[in-house]
Amino acid sequence: MLKILCFGDSITLGEKDIEQGGWADRLKKQYFQQFVDSQTQKITLYNLGVAGETTDGLVKRFDSELRARNIKGQGLIVVFAYGANDVVIHKDKNIVPESYFIRNLKHCIESAKKFKADILLLNLLPITDSIEGTVNQHGKLRFDHDIQAYNSTIKKLSHEMNCEYLDLYAAFVENDKEEYLSSDGVHPNSKGHKLLYQKIKQKLSNLTF
Repeated sequence: MLKILCFGDSITLGEKDIEQGGWADRLKKQYFQQFVDSQTQKITLYNLGVAGETTDGLVKRFDSELRARNIKGQGLIVVFAYGANDVVIHKDKNIVPESYFIRNLKHCIESAKKFKADILLLNLLPITDSIEGTVNQHGKLRFDHDIQAYNSTIKKLSHEMNCEYLDLYAAFVENDKEEYLSSDGVHPNSKGHKLLYQKIKQKLSNLTF
């Protein structure tokens, strides 16, 4: 048995995917269908996304969430998908400054590795041009240069800590990001979640089979 724990914010939770509830739930359905077809449950996925969460919130709950789902002898993959809320500007600075963001992720990676987990780091998605440097409908301000800076740091951390890394920012930009993002400019729409599902599914397949 392999368990996949997906930690993240509202994008992981599946917000704005009115068709299938987001990329993580799309994966969960796939693994459940495999169980129905084969009557052998090889993979279980847990969607642990929390709307509005930053890595500060992740640190507070990570160890307890991990311990509650870890069973000795079973394989474990932990997926981290954070940054969309950390980069939000509040009082002229990011809510979670880049150095704290990386400190938080590093702490959780170190904790997961104590359970011999494989780690997959997902980078931040782009935002639409219409909300670049503009307060969006949720009252939040983001800049693309911050997103790219945090993404560079995540990639560097993946090398330093021997984690898998997936560049989803590039996947959206290469496929015309405006078609894959919802009207709020931040969350993927159903088409965007389908693209995320396909990219993450392929990456996890390389880790699990």
